[in-house]
Amino acid sequence: MEDNTDKKLDRFAKKQIKNLELETPSKGFTKSIMDSISALETKNTFVYKPLIPKKVWILSVAAILAIVLIPFQKQEGGLLEKVSLDFSFLDKVSLPSLNLFEGMNVSSTTFYGFLLFAVMISIQVFYIKGYFSKRASGL
Repeated sequence: MEDNTDKKLDRFAKKQIKNLELETPSKGFTKSIMDSISALETKNTFVYKPLIPKKVWILSVAAILAIVLIPFQKQEGGLLEKVSLDFSFLDKVSLPSLNLFEGMNVSSTTFYGFLLFAVMISIQVFYIKGYFSKRASGL
């Protein structure tokens, strides 16, 4: 009995599907979709703003150069020659020695390996930073 009702339902569904008309989109459907997609792509969602603006960097460099290069009262010598610094207090400061690497011997191959590793890491950091900077400015 169950098979009979399934067959009736199947025939009824087929008959209803045959009677349905196909829906067609309007003439400008594709153009309107493409226009909305292109509008999304042109939006700039990421605007790079440096933490320290260029004006602050220029003022900082100018101030440092002015302090170092301009002599006081047009006398010979610059600012660094006028100031006498006494670092004798550092002799009184005693730091505990940790002796972490005192008994460790490192072969020259290992040393050069670590040195090359550090150089390659620093190159990759600058390369990747440049890559992402170019990519961010291209948005």
